[in-house]
Amino acid sequence: MRRFWVLLLIVLTGCGLNTTRRILPVADQEVAILPRTRGAVVTKTFEGRSGGVSLVVVPLERVKEMDAFGILVVNETSNWISFKKEDIMLIQSGEVRYPTSDTQVYSRLGGGHKPSMPNELNADIYYDWRPSVNTMVSRGFQIVDEEKKLSVMGGTKEKIFLYFKTRDDTSPMQLIIPSVYNEATKQRLRFSFRFAIEEK
Repeated sequence: MRRFWVLLLIVLTGCGLNTTRRILPVADQEVAILPRTRGAVVTKTFEGRSGGVSLVVVPLERVKEMDAFGILVVNETSNWISFKKEDIMLIQSGEVRYPTSDTQVYSRLGGGHKPSMPNELNADIYYDWRPSVNTMVSRGFQIVDEEKKLSVMGGTKEKIFLYFKTRDDTSPMQLIIPSVYNEATKQRLRFSFRFAIEEK
């Protein structure tokens, strides 16, 4: 009889560990949803300037140990833009979290972890957003000053991956990129994305 209760406890515990936690974007007037990856897109323009800056934020569902996001930065202006990775924040239940360091990420996920966007992202961009973005080139982030700002050349796109410590919480999240800076005009843009948490 005792063995039965031990086995039952193991089964119930295992069921809890297999709970699927999904981060789902919330649509609003500024946000477009990409259906395959469940990514979210926001495009903004600097006042008086042609071209815009788009951020595509995709929850990385394959990463179970942390709250992980891939961000595609699309710079369709003629100027360099920059931002600080360390300033990006994830807010949940009133708590503000900042991205974990690369050392902490590899300690948690293993040295062999290679971040990547979902394979379906190109299809989402082509069929449900703007096909021309898929043909834009990537030249790599440039570090522009002692503040370690990441800079993106005009007419290019770049990817960045963010990892946050996971909370045992199903409250909504808000991901905020507080300042995308135009290096030529000194103007700034603020981006915000909201997410719901679903457990199965």
